[in-house]
Amino acid sequence: MDNADEEITRLKKELSECPNGYISRKKIQGKDRYYWQWLENGRLRSRYIKEGDLPKAREILNHRLALQEKLKEWKATPEAKSLARNEKKADRNLRELTGWLMSGDIEIARVDKGQIVDAKESLLPFFVKRTRDVEEWIASRAIDRHRTNSRLLKRVLRLKKTDDFSSAIAVYAATITDRYWFRPVGSGKTYRDIRFSSNAFDELALRGDSNAFALRPAPTPELTNIGSFEKCWKRKDGFWWLVKRGNPEELFSELFICRLGEALGFPMAHYDLNGDCLISKDFTDGASVNFEPMKGLTGEDDDYQRCFETLFGLSPLLAKEYLRLIYMDTLCFNMDRHTENFGVLRDVESGNILALAPNFDNNIALISRGYPKDRSRKNDGLIRFFAEFLEECPDSRKMYREMKWKKATPEMIEICLDEIPIPVDRAYICDFILNGQRRIQEIIGEGNEKEVGKHLKKGHRSAGK
Repeated sequence: MDNADEEITRLKKELSECPNGYISRKKIQGKDRYYWQWLENGRLRSRYIKEGDLPKAREILNHRLALQEKLKEWKATPEAKSLARNEKKADRNLRELTGWLMSGDIEIARVDKGQIVDAKESLLPFFVKRTRDVEEWIASRAIDRHRTNSRLLKRVLRLKKTDDFSSAIAVYAATITDRYWFRPVGSGKTYRDIRFSSNAFDELALRGDSNAFALRPAPTPELTNIGSFEKCWKRKDGFWWLVKRGNPEELFSELFICRLGEALGFPMAHYDLNGDCLISKDFTDGASVNFEPMKGLTGEDDDYQRCFETLFGLSPLLAKEYLRLIYMDTLCFNMDRHTENFGVLRDVESGNILALAPNFDNNIALISRGYPKDRSRKNDGLIRFFAEFLEECPDSRKMYREMKWKKATPEMIEICLDEIPIPVDRAYICDFILNGQRRIQEIIGEGNEKEVGKHLKKGHRSAGK
């Protein structure tokens, strides 16, 4: 059985690397002319073969025909027929969710038609552990269907169904940033078989590159690359890198917040500018740890107090890391922090939480939607939310007072700005950050309960207008 599987796989791979088509002879002005013809996207394509290249073209064609004949012979063997039956069974079970939820090659849950029959609770993804809904968890891993390039990707991959569940399950629900996947009954696949080692559709996902339509369908991490921005995973020097597009203000905001956070000593996903895109190395280092979005723990509830108390219940250290995250969000006016763009890192073997994931996804912050009018930040909505959180959750305020980190200075901000080759109003950025820092510190600082109340009252007055 293994021999037939290996030989059929080898022949298919070799065939995929051979030019597709045939040699056509035409009589033109009394002379024989030869063309290499093939079908591409339903259209017949043709390329003239020079007389001196004809023997080589025939050699290529004969080699392809020989491979096809060998493949036909192997498929006719009893072993191959049994394998084909198993593959058909596995395909049905994949769609019906009958099999095992996996972490690498560890079976962490037995699933029968979407229902968990048995599970190693400590290793389950938090979303599945909280909801017991395997199908919804898989659907949550799919590429955003509203992205233009998402639709193009699904078309070139010939997906029969394009809903979220079908998109993710087409690659066994595997992603770059964790080791979870689904193995159906009847499949002999291992994690090595389904984990991504290349990506032929990166430029299609990033830019809508039409050249991808000349490629044959193949597994791609883009089907489980979530988020609303056009992006892709690129493999370089043995590592995965996330590449993301955006306008200059979005690119600047992500880069500046990354540099400022690093200067303050906070854990940040590092971003660099690469042409007109941002590039960031996979912070799970090839899924050496599992990244789990906060959505697994709190659903779509991104309320500061709910998230803080949930993380505090797991570990006070996690809660402190979360306080650093929302401090940066408030300081740098991140309007779009939600439960899918922050989370925790887990040990792949024990399931233990190791740390909060580094701060990432700050491209809808700062000046990404234009320069905020309130440069002084006296009526800043995010600072008001921050003040409300500290008022409603005294433990958070106490923890802030005990924590130590560097403070932003004009010199620090200038150094960060110098590292980013995107022109902005530098004086505005400096004022905006320093004014925000001063107001946040007034709210956190001991003996400043009146300052907290001032921000809360200001917020209530604004809401009543």
